[in-house]
Amino acid sequence: RRRGAAAGLPPAALTASATLTGGTARLDAALTAASNRLTLAGTVQPAAGAIDLRATGRVDAASFDPILAAGGQQVRGQITLDAAVTGTAAAPRATGSLRLTGGQVFDYGRGLRLDGIEAMLEADGPTLRLVSLTARAGQGTISAAGSVGLAAPQPVALTLTARHASPLAGDRLSAEFDADFSLRGAAAGRLDLTGKAILQRADIRLPERLPAGLAVLEVRRPGQKPPPPPPPGPDLGLDVTLTAPGRLFVRGRGVDAELSGELHVGGSVAAPQPQGSFKLRRGQIALAGTALDFSRGEVGFDGSGSFDPTLNFLASSGNASVTATLAVTGYASAPKLFLSAVPELPQDEVLAWLLFHQSTATLSPLQLAQIAAALAQVSGVGDGFDPLGAVRGRLGLDRLSLGGGGGGKGEAVEAGRYLAPGVYVGARQGTDGSGAQATVQIDLAPGLKLRAMAGQSQGVTGSAMSGQESGSGGGLSYQLEY
Repeated sequence: RRRGAAAGLPPAALTASATLTGGTARLDAALTAASNRLTLAGTVQPAAGAIDLRATGRVDAASFDPILAAGGQQVRGQITLDAAVTGTAAAPRATGSLRLTGGQVFDYGRGLRLDGIEAMLEADGPTLRLVSLTARAGQGTISAAGSVGLAAPQPVALTLTARHASPLAGDRLSAEFDADFSLRGAAAGRLDLTGKAILQRADIRLPERLPAGLAVLEVRRPGQKPPPPPPPGPDLGLDVTLTAPGRLFVRGRGVDAELSGELHVGGSVAAPQPQGSFKLRRGQIALAGTALDFSRGEVGFDGSGSFDPTLNFLASSGNASVTATLAVTGYASAPKLFLSAVPELPQDEVLAWLLFHQSTATLSPLQLAQIAAALAQVSGVGDGFDPLGAVRGRLGLDRLSLGGGGGGKGEAVEAGRYLAPGVYVGARQGTDGSGAQATVQIDLAPGLKLRAMAGQSQGVTGSAMSGQESGSGGGLSYQLEY
């Protein structure tokens, strides 16, 4: 009786017969299931080890849905088989072909999708040849070709090429890349994967909230034997280089950064050794409507065998008397945000200097509410209630903040966005309708900014833009971090 996922497979019928004549066995078998049909016919001489078999058939890959669907996977395509095997079991010789048309592969959990898969596999004596394999991966393509030997040690020579391919488009990772890889060696011995991939664009998304910490206990009943260790993986050596000239974005939990760099993966599949780093080109972190520029940043791999990279980002703000710092560290799977200041200050005070360049004693109630929302964002727990962040996202703004002087006097709304990297356009107005002001700021070089303003800012203080003047005018400013 069929159980589990197999219960969804179509009913199948198998007929088989074997006729013995002297030392030769004549085989005839047929398997049918819905529109799928496979046949096997020929002779076998057990004493001499001689074989002369022919297999034909047609299979619809959608028939495997009941088994794959539980894992979030799906395959499509028509597989046509017409092949023969002669010779001996020790030295088989194959002829014929296997063709795949209209193929598709989906893995919803990993965000993997390949469309338009066409493949042709031909047998030529002791060798199987992958004549061609092509697939669409997003707006790009992936192709492969090569051969595999049937006799020991089963030599392998395969190549894979990708051009503007983007097979991954998941919630955590999406990428577009060019690649040239080669797989060579022996299937019965060691294989080596070598080559280089160039990232045209990649988006890594950090989790917005940290999950609750739950201990996972291994439960074993009295007398129950421990599970056997997993079988060893294939002996596959690695010599792969991944290069990102730019457009490698890390986003999530308020972080928006672009990096570039290079990663080399050596070792083997069983014990990979990723080494290299991707360093910050530009980036910022948004807290409670205020964008803080990172002064440094790096995503690193130390060759320890883990593909979970370390993070090291730093943003600072303050004045001559107080320097507040926000650091993003830890691993990409569980990033940690730390607040510190010189001189040492409580966490809420550090945020006040980071966001508003003043002490909590001078903040308005609205600004104090923003501090609370920022603390929830930094901690990564709770429901992350941030009404300003929700409005900012719906309006497509990079900055939306409420600020003002102590006691609620001179409160103002500031909104703006970056039209291009380093080019900010914003507007600011008091909550009573007075003091409208437009601002344009251009980052000319690290620490050097060109700022122009138009309008009046009557009695409005505590702007989220550090050092913003009142009234109309413009000028250059330089900030030195030491």
